[in-house]
Amino acid sequence: MQWYIHAVDTLNEWIGRILCWLLIPLVCITAFEVFMRYIMKQPTIWAWDVNIQIFAAITFLGGGYALLTKGHVTVDVFTINMNKKKRAWLEIITSFFFFFGLGVLMVKGWQMFIMSWKVKENMPSIWAPPYYPMKFLVPLGCFLLILQGSSELLKNLYIILGKDNEGKGV
Repeated sequence: MQWYIHAVDTLNEWIGRILCWLLIPLVCITAFEVFMRYIMKQPTIWAWDVNIQIFAAITFLGGGYALLTKGHVTVDVFTINMNKKKRAWLEIITSFFFFFGLGVLMVKGWQMFIMSWKVKENMPSIWAPPYYPMKFLVPLGCFLLILQGSSELLKNLYIILGKDNEGKGV
């Protein structure tokens, strides 16, 4: 199962590295829109919609990377003094809620995408780009997060079994 952990961790690592570069066009488009709106007095009709789409990609697809790098918010007041095995047990027990919640979100997100795709839904703006590609990011992001969650679950199992390699890809 070490190959699976390595493959999922590598996939989410690369997705995170790619997504971080999307911050550059996000900032540049925002700066361009501010310049056009307040200096040139000619706002664009597309900048806000493009920024929403870029930010959606970063947010929805970056969840697996955030889990990999321990970037999600946690309430560690209970676990800060726990040893690794106890923390691993707690994470395994609570993983049921993680997988259940993400499973529901993925199914509902897929239904939302299909509905949007069938009616060729557009964003409610003057430019009105299609909405369904952005809505597809919800189930895709959930899938990536579930993959990373399963990798973390396996890492915790390795910790409990005493086969942990100090968290270095097991």
